[in-house]
Amino acid sequence: MLFNAEALTRLYYFLYLTRSFEELLIKLYAEKVLPEKPMTSTGQEASAVGATFCLRDDDYVLPALRTRGAFFTKGVSAREYLLEVLRKANGISGGRWTAHHLGDMQRGILLGSAVVGSSLPVAVGTALAARTRQTDQATLAFFGDGAASTGACHSAINFAAALNLPVVFVCENNRYSLSTPITTQTRNGDIAERAIGYGIPGDMVDGQDVIEVIHSVGRAVHRARRGDGPSLIECKTYNFRGHSESHHPDDGRPADELTYWRSRDPLEIYRDYLSSSGVRCEALRAVEKRVSEEIDEASAVAMSAPDPDPDNFVQCVFA
Repeated sequence: MLFNAEALTRLYYFLYLTRSFEELLIKLYAEKVLPEKPMTSTGQEASAVGATFCLRDDDYVLPALRTRGAFFTKGVSAREYLLEVLRKANGISGGRWTAHHLGDMQRGILLGSAVVGSSLPVAVGTALAARTRQTDQATLAFFGDGAASTGACHSAINFAAALNLPVVFVCENNRYSLSTPITTQTRNGDIAERAIGYGIPGDMVDGQDVIEVIHSVGRAVHRARRGDGPSLIECKTYNFRGHSESHHPDDGRPADELTYWRSRDPLEIYRDYLSSSGVRCEALRAVEKRVSEEIDEASAVAMSAPDPDPDNFVQCVFA
């Protein structure tokens, strides 16, 4: 998969926007502005952005907890997302949802849940619906290494494999489920190797390298569209911060491990790639200036937006 200079800079825009937006959330949380604690994806941006960069507008995405970049690549603006984080009346949900489990059906992003792994069977249903409608839409289902240990994960992948459904399962393996290292969860920390048990392709990629992620997921999406069934992609990645901003910044992780992974910042890796591809520094600075302006505008609008009206509390409630 080859990209022109415009696509390469657009990809940098999504990576830089994701990082900058989360830096804003960290700042607002420290200032006690946010109604919820941020759970950031700092260090993991390449997996979410890269996996969704090759999707069409009519494809479906089911994000995991840290798949924030997917919202931006699917068309959600920083302003819209911040309105949701601050639970404002003019947000996507009108202030009803937590921003940790956000959705936007108009853009093909299905609403998540706090129940770990629960979105994976829903993704299978989405793929089955696409098959029934005889479209070539693909579904991308994200999950973490913690969710990989749930029965819902096994059932979903097995069912999708048995029915040969157009869904790609993307595991963002950041090595920790909250503060539990994967070495204590399972004897084999390579989630992609489980694919052989389901009879589907599995691929393990460097989740810090956005180009590698795009190539791997792009191949899997192409397989899904042409009717060749599901795939399992494992992105080896790392969360640079604690489980949430209310936790210790390193959650007690080994210092040498933190040093190694922080030396593999996905933005720095991609900047090096852009330099070797001939993309000029001026183009990157223009992207960074644009993102800075969008973040400032989003903050100004969202901070002054109205709060939800308590009289509308029961709207959209089934019973």
